[in-house]
Amino acid sequence: MSHDRVVQLLIDLVSIPSVNPIYDPSSPGEAAVADYVEAWATALGLHVVRQEVFPGRDNLRVILQGAAGAPHLLFEAHMDTVGVADMDAPFSPAVINGRVTGRGSCDTKGSLAAMMAAVESLVSERARLRCTVELLAAVDEETSGKGARAHVAAGHRADGAIVGEPTGVRVVNRHNGVLRGNIEVTGKAAHTSVANEGINAIDAMAEVIVALREVNLSLTKAPGGPAANGSLTVSLIEGGSGINIVPETCVVQYDRRVTPGQTSAATLTEIDSALDTVRAARPEVTITRHEPWLVGDALSTVGNPAILTAARAASAALGLPDEPVLVPYGSDASKFAAVGIPTLVFGPGSIAHAHSAAEFVPLSDLIQAAAFYREVALRFGT
Repeated sequence: MSHDRVVQLLIDLVSIPSVNPIYDPSSPGEAAVADYVEAWATALGLHVVRQEVFPGRDNLRVILQGAAGAPHLLFEAHMDTVGVADMDAPFSPAVINGRVTGRGSCDTKGSLAAMMAAVESLVSERARLRCTVELLAAVDEETSGKGARAHVAAGHRADGAIVGEPTGVRVVNRHNGVLRGNIEVTGKAAHTSVANEGINAIDAMAEVIVALREVNLSLTKAPGGPAANGSLTVSLIEGGSGINIVPETCVVQYDRRVTPGQTSAATLTEIDSALDTVRAARPEVTITRHEPWLVGDALSTVGNPAILTAARAASAALGLPDEPVLVPYGSDASKFAAVGIPTLVFGPGSIAHAHSAAEFVPLSDLIQAAAFYREVALRFGT
């Protein structure tokens, strides 16, 4: 497998803008990247299937078929990126000081390029494979993971999966999840000249925020701190309609990091308990917790599933650390694990550079990741 090949694939991918429309409504999303991956796969004679997730935004499945009845190995990497407003040349990748720069180079087109290079090398080694290899280039990971969700909702399954994210070429078998939603306080509007005739929603929301802060403190001060218990952050707030009007409504959005072993239902119970305390003290306002608009479960792939055995063996063969680790961020991996697919996370680069204005991925990581994906495929099913 040529080192130059994986670098060229990444340069091509980064050169194609694929900002998630949530960050830039004028962006067409991942369509052009999907076209590129499809053309690449078609040239190799691989089977390609498109799945529309949003109008004009398709998941792309690339399948290297193994023997009948062979186990199914899934590689997945997302095509979308975050915004580029803080970058000078986001889609002009360069190789500088042993790094490939540009938006998406780390998160997570580096993983996608490495997976593509691995699959490309395996086409000529098909006789050695003891599994079917599928590469899923997915949409929408950066917002709600609807690409991965659509894949499993369509009934697609695998015997093991590896999701590409910047893990510093370490095998990740556990990661946090996230719960996000809105809390709304409703009071009564009035002119500020007769403010006592109104009920100030912002004022009541201040008490809600304090109550939620106490929930976060209980998590961070418990044994193990936020690494073991997660965190609760009030991240956005909006309220009021005019400087001379008592605000009738106020809305906050929260971000609850969920650790392996915790459930979304339990974390919502914590939030509801805090809100009930404020409701009892402020019966004149209505406090509504809306259903979360993002529920991303934590990942915990433990024991000795075949995918973990293959991944550890591949890491050891390449001189990489083979002990699986826990990371604090989330990924599409939890969507596959939720339907019973043993899933790991692995990829080049550091999460610290993922959304930065100076995003990059080390060449050494990129090359090692491509070799790792290839090794896993050759070991899976044997």
